[in-house]
Order: sequence, then structure tokens, then C-alpha cells
Amino acid sequence: MTRRRGLLAATSVVLLAGCAAGQTWAEGSEHEGWRVVFDGHGSVRPDDGAVVLEPRSAASADVTHGGLVVTTQAYPAGTDLAITARTEEQLRQGEPNPWEVAWVLWNYEDPEHFYAVVLKPNGWEVSKQDPAYRGNQRFLASGTEPRFPIGPDYRVEVAQTDGVMAVSVDGEPLVEVTDSERPYTEGSVGLYTEDARVRFEGLQTTR
Repeated sequence: MTRRRGLLAATSVVLLAGCAAGQTWAEGSEHEGWRVVFDGHGSVRPDDGAVVLEPRSAASADVTHGGLVVTTQAYPAGTDLAITARTEEQLRQGEPNPWEVAWVLWNYEDPEHFYAVVLKPNGWEVSKQDPAYRGNQRFLASGTEPRFPIGPDYRVEVAQTDGVMAVSVDGEPLVEVTDSERPYTEGSVGLYTEDARVRFEGLQTTR
């Protein structure tokens, strides 16, 4: 697969820039190109051009709270994306799990069909939400290096052609994976968190 650069091309569409600080967004509501799927019994709010998700803190190991916001637009096949993601704080009481961070989703159809990249303090993973697999999740790739500590901004870029996906972080290639089983080629961009306060900004898409 040829990696496509230039996500700042003239064809790019920028979201989040118009999200000024304001009141929280309710589940099911739509705001400036975004729809709140669920708020994790916490809050979703705009903040100076960003979207901040803060689900309720989990008090026990068998409880988790997730928040999800997706674009109201479903992007066609061949759309590349770039977005800045930051995990500000892991909220679980006690020892947090490494995957309780900001997730970037793409080709989202519904809560059971999408791709995701997760930048964790102990590594990273790329997964596919797929009901055909046990637990509805299939891991496409993972690694223990590089690691992504809590706190910094990470610029995530995803380029996909058919079932071949290339993921980069801060301009450096992370992984290229191929999904040869019913690949998802179009859909929305998603912002997801489990048990962490996360911040997303600067979404850009281009074809």
C-alpha cells in the first residue's frame, strides 16, 4: 500500500475548530458535526475547539464506563484522517487498566462495527469490532514499543485503501495492517474512552 501524505490538502475538512467552551452535550444530541452516542454516565463537552469526554469514575474492577462521540457524516471509501488525542487522566479508582485511554475510531458503522487504534502507556493496539469474533473484538496488531505515556498530545493519522490500513503517530509510521475478512471501508470517525478523561481536537479528513 502506498502511504498517502498531505492531510492538509485543499480537499481536507476540519471539524472541532468551531467547538467553543460550553455546556455538556446530552446523549443522542448533535453538535457541529458530532453526535453523542453515550457519555458513560459522565459528561461530553466542547472546550476551545476540542471535545472532552469524561465518564464516571469506576469504583470496582468489574465496572467500566465508556464515552463515545462520532461524526454525523459517514466518510466514503478512500478517506484518510488525522486527529490529535490526549489522555488527560485515568479515572478508575485503584489500579487503572492500560487500555483506559483515548481511542481513535474510523469506519464506524455502529457500536459493533468499527476499527480502533489505542495508544497505551505500555504500548499500542489496532483492533476491529466484529460480531463474528468472540467478544465482538478482533486484534489486528499490537506492540509494546513505542509506549505512549498519559498526558501528552498525540497526532494520529490513518490511511486506508480497501482492507489495508497504515497508522502513524506524530508523523512516524506505527503499523500497517491488512484486514482480509469483510473489511470496513466507509463510515464515521469516532472518539472513544473507557474510564479516562480524554481530549480530541483538530480532526482533518481528505481523499
